[in-house]
Amino acid sequence: MRATARALLLGAVLLLALLTTRTASAHVIGISRGDYTPDGALVRVDLVMRADEAALAAQGLDADGDGRVTAGELAQARPAVKAAFVDTLGVAADGEPCTPTLDDASLDPPDGIRLRATYSCSHAPSHLHFRLGFLDRMPADHRHLATVHLPKGDVDVLAVLARPDVDVEVSGGASYGFVSLFRGGVEHILTGADHLAFLLALVLGGTLVADKRTRIGALVAMLTAFTVGHSAALAIATLGGFAPGSRWIEPLVALSVAYVGAENLFTRSVRHRWMLTLPFGFIHGFALAGGLLPLGLPRAQLPVALCAFNLGVEGGQLFVLALLLPPLTYLASRASYPKAARALSAGIALAGLLWFVQRVA
Repeated sequence: MRATARALLLGAVLLLALLTTRTASAHVIGISRGDYTPDGALVRVDLVMRADEAALAAQGLDADGDGRVTAGELAQARPAVKAAFVDTLGVAADGEPCTPTLDDASLDPPDGIRLRATYSCSHAPSHLHFRLGFLDRMPADHRHLATVHLPKGDVDVLAVLARPDVDVEVSGGASYGFVSLFRGGVEHILTGADHLAFLLALVLGGTLVADKRTRIGALVAMLTAFTVGHSAALAIATLGGFAPGSRWIEPLVALSVAYVGAENLFTRSVRHRWMLTLPFGFIHGFALAGGLLPLGLPRAQLPVALCAFNLGVEGGQLFVLALLLPPLTYLASRASYPKAARALSAGIALAGLLWFVQRVA
């Protein structure tokens, strides 16, 4: 039906407009780490973040605009760094604000900076409230993994712009932040334009298969292989401590999007596409892990953090698929569907190519 074609063509235009307005590093996790340690009437804070993201928040940190931060630039921009990250990090002891002091600012190889600060409170607190105000200055999808070190164990919380507050009872026990890390994985998928485009291209390819039984089998095989590769790459990277650099992985993610979208234009069978989605799953998994490795999480925290975040990623994928599959499967019976689906696939392929050009530029 013409209405089907028009609806999907309109979807292609809207998709292309949305995807091409996202930044070139849409798949990279913007994440920082903070260790917060109460010590009597003091709270010691150790922040680690990527230098390029810090430069967005602290004016003059990347003075020459070359995309790198040197020790000299960091020293010169120390007042701006304190204003951006230390002064905006609010610490309250039983409701009373504590006074911040920046103790040290240094480079954290290979591409990060480390800030050490002390917050002086009027007394040793029983309740601590942290307001991570610096999240206002970071990219909207930035995440901050806060670990509060307490006498009875650590409390882990994944904070985002919409949830910048952390509250702890100093006498409380350990909490590994499973829920917040799981939610972070879900949010990462729902805000990752290139990942969403890749999933949509896979589903479109599967729905173009004429035979319903073959279509379902092909979709299950493709998505299973992608999930296996994705999960395995995350595990290898975070537990083994290895992941290819984003300089190589991010363009490959863009090419994977372009390839699957373009293949939908010409292929008449996707029965063996799972053999491609498996290595593509590794590529996307390494892209996700590339943001976790620089944090240098303690090894004891990695299994829980990996499990929670990966379950969130896979849960987010299942949510997206649950939204896409029913309407596309229903529309697949319409005579105009193949042309409309290929037009949408062409938009995805074009978006992937534009991302590739952005990421190698």
